[in-house]
Amino acid sequence: MPTDKATAHSVWRISLAREIAPLFTDKPNLEACFVFGSAALGISDQYSDLEIGFIWTQIPSATELEFFSCNAGASGWQIEPYGENRHAWLEQFYLLDMKIEAGHWAHSTMSDIVASVVEQHDVSQHGLLFENQTVVSHLQHGIALYGENVIQRWQGQIKPYPEQLAITMVQKHLKFRPFDGQRILTERLELPLLYENTCSFVRWILNMLFALNRIYHPGYKWTRYWTRMMTIKPSRLFERLESVFQSDAASGTEELGHLIEETLDLIEKHMPSVDLDRQRETLVQTYPRWSVPIRHT
Repeated sequence: MPTDKATAHSVWRISLAREIAPLFTDKPNLEACFVFGSAALGISDQYSDLEIGFIWTQIPSATELEFFSCNAGASGWQIEPYGENRHAWLEQFYLLDMKIEAGHWAHSTMSDIVASVVEQHDVSQHGLLFENQTVVSHLQHGIALYGENVIQRWQGQIKPYPEQLAITMVQKHLKFRPFDGQRILTERLELPLLYENTCSFVRWILNMLFALNRIYHPGYKWTRYWTRMMTIKPSRLFERLESVFQSDAASGTEELGHLIEETLDLIEKHMPSVDLDRQRETLVQTYPRWSVPIRHT
């Protein structure tokens, strides 16, 4: 639920959601409706869409969803093409002068997603997105507009973040290569490859810090907000991440190295069951250098 510090954009969007919800909540098989995303977190800005989730006893077809939305006065309707196989849909449309992203899940699908994360400790990814954890994060922070009891039951299941999920997330991302490679790329000014690696390393740092802080992975948007929510983190984390990308290559690489080391130190302190020996050994390995031999004539 947004606090008193919620942005005006968030307050307006939630008010708008309360106007929109009744246009859909009379539909057959609809169990619950909730706001998620930046509005639910209280951090929406002028660029933010309004994200609304719908839970169905039996999920409608794409044709039915288009009919529901257009009948409510929506325009510019689109839907992701892969939803039918996943028993979930993501549609987009414009209503009351706002872009709406609507997620639709069958009740059984959402129950399976929650179980996969809470009971099976799911750390799988689709591209960069930890899909099931992200859905659980949306649900955890969601604001119920309809079917509050349905949402609250899942939120009760989610609330105790599983210790094994945290351990599994950390172990998955202990895959830093020798950092000497970054220094070599920096010296050569191989900037595309340097920053491609840097992005990967920063994501791994964040992934492990989410786990250390028992935060279901929310995705990589709103990094400033999520780093502020962390209590276990390197000092001045967000400002130093800015420095990694915005300072010169040599300074950014040096700062990144410090952040990796400090993150490993935090894991050692707060998650002592995780063995860091191999990762630390790999990180400090160096690549060979060859000097041009001096030939005497």
